[in-house]
Amino acid sequence: MNFDERKRQALNPDEPGIDEATRRRRQGLVKLTQMSIAELRQLAISAGIWDEDGNLTEHYVGDEPSAHRPTD
Repeated sequence: MNFDERKRQALNPDEPGIDEATRRRRQGLVKLTQMSIAELRQLAISAGIWDEDGNLTEHYVGDEPSAHRPTD
């Protein structure tokens, strides 16, 4: 079993005993892992994360401290 197969098994949305929210998240993650780079790029553009040139949009750019970004 290669790495991709193990990863897909770990995300198995049909695994018994998981709740519905986890099932839906796993279904979404499986779809993401199956997308091409072009599809992922278009998704980021349509979600407003990147602009057409591949730059982060204003909402995601800045030097304000973030709880999700470590500081030195």
